[in-house]
Amino acid sequence: MGFAWSAQAQSTSNESLSLQACQGDTIVFGFNITSPFNIGNTFSVEMSDASGNFAGNFVSVNALLAYGVSTGNEIDVLVPDNTTQGVYKFRMISSNPVVISDTISNVIIGANPETAITAFNWFDKAGEITFCEGDTALLVANQPPAGQSYTYQWLIGGGPMAGEINDTLFVIASGTYALEVSSNLCDATSNDTIVNSYTPPTDVYAQSGSGVNYVGMDSIRMCYGTVATLEYFAFPSPGITDYKYRWLKDDSTNIFGQPVMYALPNDTLNTIDVDTTGTWYLEVTSIPGGCVDTSEVFTVIVDTVPATVVDVAMWSYQSLPTTTLCLTDSVMLVAQDTVLNSSWEYQWQVAYPSGSGNWLNLANDTLPWLKVDTSIVADTADYRLSIINETCSFITNETTVDFVNFPTLTILPGDSLGICVYDSVLVSLQSNALTFAWNGGLFVGKQNFISQPGQYIIEASGINQCKTVDTLDVYNYNLIATATASPQIISPGAATTLSSSGGTSYYWFADAPATFSNQHGVITFALPTADTTTFFIQVEDLNGCTDTASVQVFVKEQDSAVIYAATYGNIQNVITPNGDGRNDVLDLSGITAGDDCEFTVYTRWGTPVFNQEVYNNAWGGTTDGGSALEDGTYYFVLTHNNEIRVKSAVTILNNF
Repeated sequence: MGFAWSAQAQSTSNESLSLQACQGDTIVFGFNITSPFNIGNTFSVEMSDASGNFAGNFVSVNALLAYGVSTGNEIDVLVPDNTTQGVYKFRMISSNPVVISDTISNVIIGANPETAITAFNWFDKAGEITFCEGDTALLVANQPPAGQSYTYQWLIGGGPMAGEINDTLFVIASGTYALEVSSNLCDATSNDTIVNSYTPPTDVYAQSGSGVNYVGMDSIRMCYGTVATLEYFAFPSPGITDYKYRWLKDDSTNIFGQPVMYALPNDTLNTIDVDTTGTWYLEVTSIPGGCVDTSEVFTVIVDTVPATVVDVAMWSYQSLPTTTLCLTDSVMLVAQDTVLNSSWEYQWQVAYPSGSGNWLNLANDTLPWLKVDTSIVADTADYRLSIINETCSFITNETTVDFVNFPTLTILPGDSLGICVYDSVLVSLQSNALTFAWNGGLFVGKQNFISQPGQYIIEASGINQCKTVDTLDVYNYNLIATATASPQIISPGAATTLSSSGGTSYYWFADAPATFSNQHGVITFALPTADTTTFFIQVEDLNGCTDTASVQVFVKEQDSAVIYAATYGNIQNVITPNGDGRNDVLDLSGITAGDDCEFTVYTRWGTPVFNQEVYNNAWGGTTDGGSALEDGTYYFVLTHNNEIRVKSAVTILNNF
């Protein structure tokens, strides 16, 4: 059989070549079976002692079952860990039949280096090598035996640490450390050494309590007068038996204005009571180990109580402020001490009825001032201001605002009165007011005689000068007497008809002796006795007011030169001034006969409405001013050289 081997990635079939291996290495022997071996035959490898003698030290891992003829067979050999360093031989032995192979000589077996690690600057935390966070632990490798030298490579987490090839290692971070040691022939890796850094927990909390509000995990807010307790809390850590505490603050500064942290004397418990604004820290020291750490800053904010007083402001037109108001007045309530654009929040409240204590927030009234008028409550009510400064609240003094009703005012016999011209009326006021002013003081008192028409403004002033204003309208009754005579020019011994209007009773009289058919009638026949008589009518209406009008009646003799209307049977007696070209004007050219005749038109009551000294035969039913006369019968007189040539009636039909 042929016999070859390989170890540590080396292989050979030359038995005279010197090879090497280390304690605990595995050697692979390869061989070929060149002559038949019986069934059940096994192959084993025997290793000599350091002197080269074979003494039955079989080192193959398992006997290899092989028989017949074959190539490429392999058998594993494990070099015992206790093998001393030296030169050894190996051979293979079969069992059936017993055959011993050639011997492989000059195999150098090297001893593995020692890989112990010693730790310094640490403490035992529940059996763990532990150093304080921020400190350094020292790991030291064992030294090689005398006459040998080692090379080193430190490992962390199973991987090499760059540049760490000394026999010492300074550890600054937790991890699993090991040491790979190499000698001339062999190398070895130490067992893993777990090294942990430790920092004591420094979590500071505030105990929850009334008035203590967390702003964040590391800050609280509370009102002045509240006491909060800060406490240290941590779950027990294995291997740590206790802690020492020291509370710190940094509200002092050095000469450069930078904050300086200092210890609070006697505050060495895990709790501290605080009642002022500031920042606190807790220094925690572990037992054992003496590891020290300081907590993050814990901030305490103490809000001030927003105390203030509500005052009554004075308007520019007032001499003194007042809370007794008329229904149309208002008052401004103002907080004395105000902080705008800050954390102070304002809310006005009202209680109605006054004294009830039923306080309600006024929607949208969140400023330090409040205008009080009847749009809030149209009656007496109480007002106050609620102020909140983050965690503090304050209720101001209560202010009562009284609203006074306006005085009543009734004008008797009424607020619109008619009087006769030159008469007067007694006006009385029915009111609970204290003083009165008529037209700004023209009259005072509750009763006054009024004789002049016009508008009177009456002011009734009551409590707090609250005023009720009303108006009195006084007017003259519109009585206008009229007097007309038809005809106004009569012949001697003829009568005229007198007419009037505007009243309910009438009385006719004249400036000369005359006879009346009914001296108290609205129409009467009158017979004058003088050539010119002025008739008067005195008219009285339902209100007892009287007025007088007059009209003159003329009596004239007619001589034989007068041309009467009957002489001209074709005199035009109708005009229709509608612009159609037919009867639009009164044509008397056949009577004027080219003479300069004066033309005058009268109403049926004798009132002249049109006159033309030289008639042009073009009158179209208008007045002297050119205004169209109404439909009806009118009278005209045509004279020449002061002699009546004709007088007759004419009817106007405007729309015919």
